[in-house]
Amino acid sequence: MLRRVRSIDLSLAALVFTVGFCSVAAASRSRRPPPPTTNVLVSEQALQQLSAAIQSYERMARAGGWPTLPRRLSLRPGDSDQNVLILRQRLKATGDLPANVPDAYEYDENVRAAVINYQLRNGLQPTGKVFGVTLRSLNASVGYRLKQMRANLARMQQLLPKLTTNRYLLMNASSFEVQGVSNGRVEIASRTIVGKRQTPTPVVSASVRAVNLLPYWHVPGTIAQRALVPAIQKDPAYLFKQHIRVFSSFGGEEIDPSTVNWWGPESKRYVFRQDPGAHNALGVIRLDMPNKHIVYMHDTPMKQLFNAYERAYSAGCVRVQTVQDIAAWLINGHQGWTRDRIVQSIAAGQRKTIKLPKSVPVHFIYLTAWVENGRVQFRNDLYNRDGELRAKAGPRLSSMHQSFVTP
Repeated sequence: MLRRVRSIDLSLAALVFTVGFCSVAAASRSRRPPPPTTNVLVSEQALQQLSAAIQSYERMARAGGWPTLPRRLSLRPGDSDQNVLILRQRLKATGDLPANVPDAYEYDENVRAAVINYQLRNGLQPTGKVFGVTLRSLNASVGYRLKQMRANLARMQQLLPKLTTNRYLLMNASSFEVQGVSNGRVEIASRTIVGKRQTPTPVVSASVRAVNLLPYWHVPGTIAQRALVPAIQKDPAYLFKQHIRVFSSFGGEEIDPSTVNWWGPESKRYVFRQDPGAHNALGVIRLDMPNKHIVYMHDTPMKQLFNAYERAYSAGCVRVQTVQDIAAWLINGHQGWTRDRIVQSIAAGQRKTIKLPKSVPVHFIYLTAWVENGRVQFRNDLYNRDGELRAKAGPRLSSMHQSFVTP
């Protein structure tokens, strides 16, 4: 999937790209990522659970931590090797392999299931095999994980005072999910796509004020010059194919693209707007949440990307897989707007702005460690922000997590 995205990036279909604990058995059969968590990511309980996990890891650190595997290694079911014994000990240290399973040299079904458990709680594809990213993750020291947890404890402590309303959205960029919280419970959740490493999704708190059905997309100037104009130079019919119009200025007159010298300096003076529809880079729904970063949540025509484990493909905005459900949850039945009515209105081509009766706070957060169902969850430090928080506490992140994401 990542290779496919990279190849498409060279075409201006990339313009659309840049906008914007399941069971072990089930996980091993499916290449799709698990569903979003149903636990509230930031709460008093979450804070207490992470604090307790830190104390547990501190005890492990005082006891000497856990064993590491050779850096160049590949292990899979059926192997018999001394390194499998080391792997068993490593997995037992964090509870992924039950302590009562005997030590042995065989990579049997117990080890495979334990590796899948480990991969799932670290946001890795559950292959049941140890090499590459899984190996580097297993070899992260207990000290490294402690620093990661402490950084995230600080994030929770900073955010918790802001969660004062009964209903709000939490979007965690590092786990690629958004959850709608009401009265301390997750009522709705969805997978998301967030910004690439070069165009990270910011940490921001704002409020959703309205839901836009069939929105226009006003192409940002940077994207226009970096991707759109070169695409026009390669294919003069590109604008027509992508339903994009050219204007002299925002609110200005429409320009015939055939009259423009797209190789000259004048190509920089125009603005571009994509017509509404399923082809639109914003999809068919946009959530209006004014903020200084000019980022928002929206639909996308590139829905196959939601099947990737790491979903960092956008220019900073957040694409939502079940955006119709999130929109209906936000509107909460106001003026008879249900999910079915939203879908019907879109199908009928009706452009509408549905104002919420009361703004709903939304928080774009960045948690790379939390506790879920009694197990510590770790995620890739996609934007290297853990290192920024831990600058005074220790060295910056190793290259282990930096290698998780394809540029």
